[in-house]
Amino acid sequence: MDYLFICAIGPVQDFIATARKSRDLWYGSWLLSELSKAAANSLTDGQHQLIFPTPIQFSDLDPNTEFNAPNKVVAIVDANPHDVGATVEKAVRQRLAELKKNAFDAVGDKKQFDRVLAEKQVDDLLEFYWVGVEFDGIDAGYVQARDMAERLMSARKMTRDFAHAQGDYLPKSSLDGVRESVINESAYPPPGANAAEKVKKAKLIYDHFGARPAERLSGVDILKRLGLRGKSKSLFHSTSHMAALPFLNLIDNRFVEGKQTKGDRSQLLAEIKERLKDLPKVREEDDGALVFSSRLTEWTPDRGQLRARQKQLDDLIEEYAGKTRPSPYFALLQADGDSMGEAIDNQKSVATHQKLSQTLSQFANEVDGIVSRHEGQLIYSGGDDVLAYLPLHTVLDCANELAELFAAKMKEFKTAEGKSPTFSAGIVVAHHLDPLSDTLDLARRAEKAAKAVKGKNALAITVSKRSGADRTIKDKRTALMERLSTMICWRRAKVISAGTPYELQRLYQVLGGNNALQGAVIKEALRIVERKRESGGANLDKEKQKKILAEFEKWLKD
Repeated sequence: MDYLFICAIGPVQDFIATARKSRDLWYGSWLLSELSKAAANSLTDGQHQLIFPTPIQFSDLDPNTEFNAPNKVVAIVDANPHDVGATVEKAVRQRLAELKKNAFDAVGDKKQFDRVLAEKQVDDLLEFYWVGVEFDGIDAGYVQARDMAERLMSARKMTRDFAHAQGDYLPKSSLDGVRESVINESAYPPPGANAAEKVKKAKLIYDHFGARPAERLSGVDILKRLGLRGKSKSLFHSTSHMAALPFLNLIDNRFVEGKQTKGDRSQLLAEIKERLKDLPKVREEDDGALVFSSRLTEWTPDRGQLRARQKQLDDLIEEYAGKTRPSPYFALLQADGDSMGEAIDNQKSVATHQKLSQTLSQFANEVDGIVSRHEGQLIYSGGDDVLAYLPLHTVLDCANELAELFAAKMKEFKTAEGKSPTFSAGIVVAHHLDPLSDTLDLARRAEKAAKAVKGKNALAITVSKRSGADRTIKDKRTALMERLSTMICWRRAKVISAGTPYELQRLYQVLGGNNALQGAVIKEALRIVERKRESGGANLDKEKQKKILAEFEKWLKD
């Protein structure tokens, strides 16, 4: 008797969101993918038929490959589901044990590390669920079997276990506030320590555990900080680096504020590193963070030295860029396919479901190249889900290219209504020092806002500034991209001033919701655009002015 077998691996959202540094988020996403690959790989022994994921070749499911696997695995199995479930879980736990050993062996000071508690915390981390439904192998019964399996999986997740390894009277993790710290308190500077001792302890904590001077880390946190991703030390970028990229590109152009710069980014960063060489080690991939004097607070434990260091750094950057400074904001993009559930449900056979799954794998394999070309850092790409950091000047183009690729790949797969899946994205523009867990939550909300647009194929952008309320705009992707691209060009040419959007927002808040006043709102909006252009914009001939005002009027009527 064959069975339709589904297994799911977690925790997903909570585990990924528990992050203070970009590495925490980056490694956590990769770790879950590695565990899912181990689960899928254990079902490729020839006895079973893997449906989801369906990689281009089974070797993609080997450890440390670039393939990203979703946390759910679907297969047709020719064995007792209880035995299959035990075999798959064993493979997953074995892979977790390998990654755990890899990270904990890298701890620099074993005497200050409670490895026993750390291993218990990691072992308790894993959530593994499986269900099995009898399947006669006939395509006509596949849809019913999958529907029953999905409902059983939903019920199984509601009865999950809540085991948790605890230590006695220990400080809690700075990342999740739940698990206990596994770093001995004697590793941290004691109260009243002098400046030299603070600096020494801070360097040791960073070198041995990847922790900041005030951070307490659990075993799960140590796994994220010290685990190797792949066969070698892969580079990853911080949020600060992403925020700094537009500024560094400006430096590379060798002209800032109309003057030739002292040198390119490599020269600037080399000078900064030379002046900071006595501080805790700064990784090569974190170079961009060096242009932000605010980051010195975590590398300079002694506050008495902090202001002098910051002034020294500001003076150096002024030599290269004058009064121009890097923007402290970066973009986090979260996106996935629209109507994917309906498209999957409309695949009436195992073969067509496998073909859809393989197409998703092809899409996921191409995402990293697209993100890299736009100077971003891919965090996760599995199936139709994408999560990535990007600098502000490339995020819109990247989101557009991803959406167009996805639509092209999924064109042949239809829902019951005859529609192909599209791709919606949420982008959050956030401060590089904001907690990553908060930024990730905002990205999810932005994605949800995009999904709420009628017909989808949408884009939502949330700007989260440190002062004031968050602001979100959303619309069909092509329409919003067209408006934004036009206004970006106008702003760069100083056709409209920086204050124009705020004036228009205030107008909308007062009168925008009243249909009877639409004509007055449009006229007042055009007056604002014209006045703001005159006070801070470039000189334009009458013909160009008319075109700009006509464009605004068209948007307002839409």
